[in-house]
Amino acid sequence: MLRFGFRDPAIAGIGYQHIAWIALGVVTAAIVYFLNIPLPPLSSTLLNWQKKGTVFKYKEFDIFYIVEEGIQSDGSTLVLIHGFPTSSHDWSKILGRMKSQFSRIIMLDMLGYGFSDKPLDHHYLITEQADIHEALLTSLSISRAHVMSHDYGDTVALELLHRFNNRESKFQLESMCMLNGGVFPETNSLFGGQKLLLTPVLGFILSHFTSYRNFKWSISRVFGVETQPTSDEMMDFYAIIQRKNGNVVKSRLIKYLNQRAENKDRWVGALVQTKIPVHMIYGPSDPVNSRYAFVDQYKKVVPSPSITVLEAAIGHYPHWEDPTAVFESYKSFLQSIKKP
Repeated sequence: MLRFGFRDPAIAGIGYQHIAWIALGVVTAAIVYFLNIPLPPLSSTLLNWQKKGTVFKYKEFDIFYIVEEGIQSDGSTLVLIHGFPTSSHDWSKILGRMKSQFSRIIMLDMLGYGFSDKPLDHHYLITEQADIHEALLTSLSISRAHVMSHDYGDTVALELLHRFNNRESKFQLESMCMLNGGVFPETNSLFGGQKLLLTPVLGFILSHFTSYRNFKWSISRVFGVETQPTSDEMMDFYAIIQRKNGNVVKSRLIKYLNQRAENKDRWVGALVQTKIPVHMIYGPSDPVNSRYAFVDQYKKVVPSPSITVLEAAIGHYPHWEDPTAVFESYKSFLQSIKKP
Protein backbone atom coordinates (compact mmCIF):
# COMPACT_ATOMS: atom_id res chain seq x y z
CA MET A 1 0.00 0.00 0.00
CA LEU A 2 1.26 3.46 -0.87
CA ARG A 3 1.42 5.93 1.98
CA PHE A 4 1.43 9.64 1.30
CA GLY A 5 2.69 12.24 3.71
CA PHE A 6 5.01 15.18 3.90
CA ARG A 7 7.95 12.87 3.50
CA ASP A 8 6.89 12.35 -0.11
CA PRO A 9 8.62 15.20 -2.04
CA ALA A 10 5.65 15.95 -4.26
CA ILE A 11 3.16 16.03 -1.40
CA ALA A 12 5.63 17.87 0.85
CA GLY A 13 6.00 20.57 -1.80
CA ILE A 14 2.25 21.06 -1.92
CA GLY A 15 2.13 21.16 1.87
CA TYR A 16 4.85 23.75 2.17
CA GLN A 17 3.25 25.83 -0.56
CA HIS A 18 -0.01 25.86 1.40
CA ILE A 19 1.83 26.88 4.55
CA ALA A 20 3.63 29.64 2.64
CA TRP A 21 0.37 30.97 1.18
CA ILE A 22 -1.30 30.88 4.59
CA ALA A 23 1.64 32.76 6.13
CA LEU A 24 1.55 35.33 3.32
CA GLY A 25 -2.18 35.76 3.83
CA VAL A 26 -1.76 36.30 7.56
CA VAL A 27 1.01 38.87 7.01
CA THR A 28 -1.04 40.67 4.34
CA ALA A 29 -4.13 40.75 6.55
CA ALA A 30 -2.06 42.10 9.44
CA ILE A 31 -0.56 44.83 7.26
CA VAL A 32 -4.00 45.82 5.97
CA TYR A 33 -5.26 45.93 9.54
CA PHE A 34 -2.41 48.13 10.78
CA LEU A 35 -2.62 50.45 7.76
CA ASN A 36 -6.29 51.00 8.46
CA ILE A 37 -5.93 51.87 12.12
CA PRO A 38 -7.21 55.46 12.32
CA LEU A 39 -4.52 58.09 12.71
CA PRO A 40 -4.32 59.52 16.21
CA PRO A 41 -5.81 63.03 16.21
CA LEU A 42 -3.49 65.99 16.47
CA SER A 43 -3.62 67.59 19.89
CA SER A 44 -4.14 71.33 20.30
CA THR A 45 -0.40 71.53 20.99
CA LEU A 46 0.46 70.02 17.61
CA LEU A 47 -2.22 71.98 15.79
CA ASN A 48 -0.81 75.21 17.19
CA TRP A 49 2.67 74.12 16.13
CA GLN A 50 1.43 73.40 12.63
CA LYS A 51 -0.21 76.83 12.46
CA LYS A 52 3.16 78.46 13.16
CA GLY A 53 4.61 77.08 9.96
CA THR A 54 4.26 77.08 6.23
CA VAL A 55 5.44 74.94 3.32
CA PHE A 56 8.02 75.40 0.60
CA LYS A 57 8.62 73.21 -2.43
CA TYR A 58 11.79 71.20 -2.70
CA LYS A 59 11.62 69.50 -6.08
CA GLU A 60 8.15 67.89 -5.99
CA PHE A 61 8.02 67.65 -2.20
CA ASP A 62 6.30 69.81 0.41
CA ILE A 63 8.64 70.74 3.25
CA PHE A 64 7.15 72.18 6.44
CA TYR A 65 9.14 74.91 8.17
CA ILE A 66 8.83 77.59 10.84
CA VAL A 67 10.51 80.98 11.12
CA GLU A 68 10.28 82.33 14.64
CA GLU A 69 11.21 85.93 15.32
CA GLY A 70 13.64 86.55 18.19
CA ILE A 71 14.28 89.66 20.21
CA GLN A 72 17.83 90.48 19.11
CA SER A 73 18.28 93.13 16.44
CA ASP A 74 21.68 92.01 15.14
CA GLY A 75 20.33 89.91 12.25
CA SER A 76 21.62 86.67 13.78
CA THR A 77 19.99 83.39 12.74
CA LEU A 78 19.82 80.00 14.44
CA VAL A 79 18.93 76.86 12.48
CA LEU A 80 17.60 73.96 14.56
CA ILE A 81 17.90 70.45 13.03
CA HIS A 82 15.84 67.71 14.66
CA GLY A 83 16.55 64.00 15.11
CA PHE A 84 15.15 60.57 14.21
CA PRO A 85 12.29 59.65 14.24
CA THR A 86 10.51 62.80 15.40
CA SER A 87 10.27 66.38 14.06
CA SER A 88 10.94 70.08 14.56
CA HIS A 89 8.44 69.98 17.43
CA ASP A 90 11.29 68.50 19.49
CA TRP A 91 12.59 72.08 19.86
CA SER A 92 9.36 73.50 21.29
CA LYS A 93 10.50 73.42 24.91
CA ILE A 94 13.66 75.39 24.23
CA LEU A 95 12.39 77.75 21.55
CA GLY A 96 11.21 80.52 23.87
CA ARG A 97 14.59 80.73 25.57
CA MET A 98 16.47 80.79 22.28
CA LYS A 99 14.55 83.88 21.16
CA SER A 100 16.58 85.92 23.63
CA GLN A 101 19.78 85.12 21.73
CA PHE A 102 18.84 85.52 18.06
CA SER A 103 16.93 87.69 15.61
CA ARG A 104 15.24 84.67 14.07
CA ILE A 105 15.11 80.92 14.52
CA ILE A 106 14.46 78.57 11.64
CA MET A 107 13.51 74.91 11.79
CA LEU A 108 12.03 72.48 9.32
CA ASP A 109 10.67 68.96 9.29
CA MET A 110 13.10 67.05 7.14
CA LEU A 111 11.86 64.96 4.22
CA GLY A 112 10.21 61.87 5.71
CA TYR A 113 9.45 63.54 9.04
CA GLY A 114 6.73 65.49 10.82
CA PHE A 115 4.41 67.55 8.63
CA SER A 116 6.66 67.28 5.56
CA ASP A 117 6.10 64.80 2.73
CA LYS A 118 7.08 61.18 3.36
CA PRO A 119 7.42 59.47 -0.04
CA LEU A 120 7.26 55.69 0.31
CA ASP A 121 9.61 54.83 -2.56
CA HIS A 122 12.30 57.43 -1.84
CA HIS A 123 15.98 56.81 -1.18
CA TYR A 124 16.56 59.09 1.82
CA LEU A 125 20.05 60.59 1.95
CA ILE A 126 21.75 62.75 4.56
CA THR A 127 23.22 64.79 1.72
CA GLU A 128 19.73 65.55 0.42
CA GLN A 129 18.56 66.66 3.86
CA ALA A 130 21.49 69.09 3.85
CA ASP A 131 20.46 70.23 0.35
CA ILE A 132 16.96 70.94 1.67
CA HIS A 133 18.30 73.11 4.49
CA GLU A 134 20.48 75.04 2.07
CA ALA A 135 17.54 75.48 -0.32
CA LEU A 136 15.34 76.87 2.46
CA LEU A 137 18.00 79.32 3.67
CA THR A 138 18.58 80.46 0.09
CA SER A 139 14.85 81.00 -0.44
CA LEU A 140 14.76 83.11 2.74
CA SER A 141 17.85 85.12 1.65
CA ILE A 142 19.82 84.01 4.69
CA SER A 143 23.57 83.97 4.12
CA ARG A 144 24.84 83.40 7.69
CA ALA A 145 23.61 81.12 10.47
CA HIS A 146 24.46 79.25 13.63
CA VAL A 147 23.35 75.60 13.79
CA MET A 148 22.11 73.48 16.68
CA SER A 149 21.32 69.84 15.97
CA HIS A 150 20.27 66.58 17.61
CA ASP A 151 20.73 62.88 16.79
CA TYR A 152 20.10 62.35 13.04
CA GLY A 153 20.36 66.12 12.75
CA ASP A 154 23.97 65.95 13.99
CA THR A 155 24.90 64.00 10.87
CA VAL A 156 23.08 66.51 8.65
CA ALA A 157 24.94 69.29 10.45
CA LEU A 158 28.27 67.51 9.87
CA GLU A 159 27.49 67.33 6.14
CA LEU A 160 26.85 71.09 6.19
CA LEU A 161 30.11 71.52 8.09
CA HIS A 162 32.00 69.46 5.51
CA ARG A 163 30.65 71.68 2.74
CA PHE A 164 31.57 74.83 4.62
CA ASN A 165 35.10 73.57 5.34
CA ASN A 166 35.54 72.87 1.63
CA ARG A 167 33.97 76.15 0.46
CA GLU A 168 31.01 74.31 -1.04
CA SER A 169 28.40 75.72 1.33
CA LYS A 170 25.62 78.07 0.30
CA PHE A 171 25.76 79.97 3.60
CA GLN A 172 28.29 81.08 6.18
CA LEU A 173 28.29 78.62 9.08
CA GLU A 174 29.11 80.69 12.16
CA SER A 175 29.06 78.01 14.86
CA MET A 176 27.72 74.54 15.51
CA CYS A 177 26.30 72.91 18.63
CA MET A 178 25.35 69.23 18.66
CA LEU A 179 23.20 67.29 21.10
CA ASN A 180 23.32 63.53 21.69
CA GLY A 181 23.89 61.77 18.38
CA GLY A 182 25.91 58.91 16.93
CA VAL A 183 28.73 61.14 15.73
CA PHE A 184 31.16 58.23 16.01
CA PRO A 185 29.84 54.96 14.55
CA GLU A 186 32.10 52.94 16.85
CA THR A 187 30.45 54.31 20.02
CA ASN A 188 26.87 54.09 18.73
CA SER A 189 24.78 51.17 20.04
CA LEU A 190 21.77 49.86 18.14
CA PHE A 191 18.62 48.43 19.71
CA GLY A 192 17.25 45.16 18.43
CA GLY A 193 14.35 46.97 16.76
CA GLN A 194 16.73 49.25 14.86
CA LYS A 195 18.69 46.25 13.60
CA LEU A 196 15.48 44.63 12.38
CA LEU A 197 14.40 47.83 10.58
CA LEU A 198 17.75 47.84 8.80
CA THR A 199 17.21 44.29 7.54
CA PRO A 200 16.22 44.25 3.83
CA VAL A 201 12.57 43.29 3.19
CA LEU A 202 11.98 42.35 6.84
CA GLY A 203 12.49 45.95 7.93
CA PHE A 204 9.92 47.17 5.41
CA ILE A 205 7.39 44.57 6.57
CA LEU A 206 7.95 45.25 10.27
CA SER A 207 7.62 49.01 9.74
CA HIS A 208 3.93 48.45 8.99
CA PHE A 209 3.32 46.90 12.40
CA THR A 210 3.33 50.05 14.49
CA SER A 211 1.10 50.63 17.47
CA TYR A 212 1.16 53.27 20.17
CA ARG A 213 2.01 50.64 22.75
CA ASN A 214 5.19 49.37 21.06
CA PHE A 215 6.18 52.90 20.05
CA LYS A 216 5.90 54.09 23.64
CA TRP A 217 7.94 51.16 24.90
CA SER A 218 10.65 51.78 22.31
CA ILE A 219 11.10 55.54 22.63
CA SER A 220 10.81 55.62 26.42
CA ARG A 221 14.03 53.62 26.55
CA VAL A 222 16.12 56.53 25.26
CA PHE A 223 14.88 59.00 27.87
CA GLY A 224 16.26 59.12 31.38
CA VAL A 225 14.30 57.15 33.98
CA GLU A 226 13.47 60.35 35.85
CA THR A 227 12.81 62.51 32.78
CA GLN A 228 10.21 60.55 30.83
CA PRO A 229 7.72 62.45 28.64
CA THR A 230 4.18 62.76 29.97
CA SER A 231 1.44 60.62 28.43
CA ASP A 232 0.23 63.59 26.37
CA GLU A 233 3.76 64.35 25.15
CA MET A 234 4.33 60.71 24.22
CA MET A 235 1.11 60.68 22.22
CA ASP A 236 2.20 63.86 20.42
CA PHE A 237 5.46 62.19 19.39
CA TYR A 238 3.48 59.22 18.08
CA ALA A 239 0.84 61.28 16.29
CA ILE A 240 3.31 63.41 14.36
CA ILE A 241 5.36 60.38 13.31
CA GLN A 242 2.25 58.59 12.04
CA ARG A 243 1.21 61.42 9.68
CA LYS A 244 1.47 60.55 5.98
CA ASN A 245 2.57 56.92 6.58
CA GLY A 246 5.54 58.02 8.65
CA ASN A 247 5.77 54.65 10.35
CA VAL A 248 6.27 52.92 7.00
CA VAL A 249 9.16 55.13 5.83
CA LYS A 250 11.11 54.54 9.04
CA SER A 251 12.70 51.46 7.46
CA ARG A 252 14.06 53.75 4.74
CA LEU A 253 15.00 56.68 6.98
CA ILE A 254 16.98 54.51 9.40
CA LYS A 255 19.41 53.61 6.63
CA TYR A 256 21.18 56.82 7.60
CA LEU A 257 23.03 54.55 10.06
CA ASN A 258 24.66 52.79 7.12
CA GLN A 259 25.43 56.14 5.49
CA ARG A 260 27.04 57.34 8.70
CA ALA A 261 29.42 54.37 8.74
CA GLU A 262 30.19 54.66 5.02
CA ASN A 263 30.94 58.39 5.30
CA LYS A 264 32.83 58.38 8.60
CA ASP A 265 35.92 60.00 7.11
CA ARG A 266 33.83 62.73 5.50
CA TRP A 267 31.71 63.61 8.55
CA VAL A 268 34.02 62.92 11.47
CA GLY A 269 36.76 64.44 9.37
CA ALA A 270 34.74 67.64 9.07
CA LEU A 271 34.59 67.85 12.85
CA VAL A 272 38.33 67.30 13.19
CA GLN A 273 39.34 69.76 10.48
CA THR A 274 36.98 72.68 11.06
CA LYS A 275 38.07 76.08 12.31
CA ILE A 276 34.64 77.29 13.39
CA PRO A 277 33.49 77.00 17.04
CA VAL A 278 31.85 73.65 17.83
CA HIS A 279 30.22 72.56 21.08
CA MET A 280 28.63 69.30 22.27
CA ILE A 281 25.88 69.10 24.89
CA TYR A 282 25.50 65.55 26.10
CA GLY A 283 22.92 63.77 28.25
CA PRO A 284 24.85 60.90 29.85
CA SER A 285 21.92 58.56 30.56
CA ASP A 286 21.85 57.64 26.89
CA PRO A 287 21.68 53.97 25.86
CA VAL A 288 22.31 54.92 22.24
CA ASN A 289 25.70 56.50 22.97
CA SER A 290 27.23 55.10 26.14
CA ARG A 291 28.59 57.82 28.38
CA TYR A 292 32.23 56.95 28.87
CA ALA A 293 32.92 55.61 25.39
CA PHE A 294 31.32 58.61 23.70
CA VAL A 295 32.80 61.35 25.86
CA ASP A 296 36.26 59.77 25.76
CA GLN A 297 36.10 59.45 21.98
CA TYR A 298 34.91 63.04 21.58
CA LYS A 299 37.76 64.37 23.69
CA LYS A 300 40.24 62.15 21.91
CA VAL A 301 39.21 62.96 18.34
CA VAL A 302 38.11 66.60 18.42
CA PRO A 303 40.86 69.24 18.70
CA SER A 304 40.30 71.56 21.68
CA PRO A 305 37.03 69.77 22.51
CA SER A 306 34.22 71.85 23.96
CA ILE A 307 31.63 69.68 25.68
CA THR A 308 29.04 69.97 28.45
CA VAL A 309 28.01 66.75 30.19
CA LEU A 310 24.64 67.29 31.83
CA GLU A 311 23.35 65.74 35.05
CA ALA A 312 23.39 61.95 35.24
CA ALA A 313 19.60 61.62 34.90
CA ILE A 314 19.43 63.22 31.44
CA GLY A 315 19.11 60.88 28.47
CA HIS A 316 19.11 61.02 24.69
CA TYR A 317 16.71 64.01 24.34
CA PRO A 318 18.40 66.64 26.56
CA HIS A 319 16.53 69.59 24.98
CA TRP A 320 13.25 67.91 25.97
CA GLU A 321 14.37 66.47 29.31
CA ASP A 322 16.20 69.53 30.66
CA PRO A 323 15.73 72.52 28.33
CA THR A 324 16.96 74.98 30.96
CA ALA A 325 20.34 73.26 31.36
CA VAL A 326 20.73 72.95 27.58
CA PHE A 327 19.95 76.62 27.09
CA GLU A 328 22.35 77.75 29.81
CA SER A 329 25.13 75.63 28.35
CA TYR A 330 24.47 76.95 24.86
CA LYS A 331 24.26 80.54 26.09
CA SER A 332 27.67 80.16 27.75
CA PHE A 333 29.06 78.73 24.51
CA LEU A 334 27.72 81.69 22.51
CA GLN A 335 29.21 84.15 24.98
CA SER A 336 32.59 82.42 24.72
CA ILE A 337 32.75 82.81 20.95
CA LYS A 338 31.52 86.37 20.65
CA LYS A 339 34.06 88.75 19.27
CA PRO A 340 35.13 91.53 21.66
